[in-house]
Amino acid sequence: MHLGRFVLAAAALLYAGSTLAIQPTYPMKSGFMRCSDHKSLDIEKVASNSLELLWKGRHYRLDRDPTTTGAYHFDDPRVGLVVIQIPAKSMLFDQKNMTRLADDCNPVVASR
Repeated sequence: MHLGRFVLAAAALLYAGSTLAIQPTYPMKSGFMRCSDHKSLDIEKVASNSLELLWKGRHYRLDRDPTTTGAYHFDDPRVGLVVIQIPAKSMLFDQKNMTRLADDCNPVVASR
């Protein structure tokens, strides 16, 4: 294996407490997103450790939690919102009620 690739692969793995966290290998999607069931959400600002979510007219700041799956995971335990993003879609959960608020969310691409 090429040394550079080995270093990058090793850098993608982070040690978080007693669990091994994996960094996502794809860029985080942001912007206005349409979801199934005629819902929408807006991921406005994305930093390496937080994002701003606009959901139903309210702004929320969600902090990033490491995962062992390589997915993006952001949450606000105070209000119970969780955003999970995998390459195919974004999802919004209500952790307090254990429900999915929005599913199959993808950025809206402007047409020319």
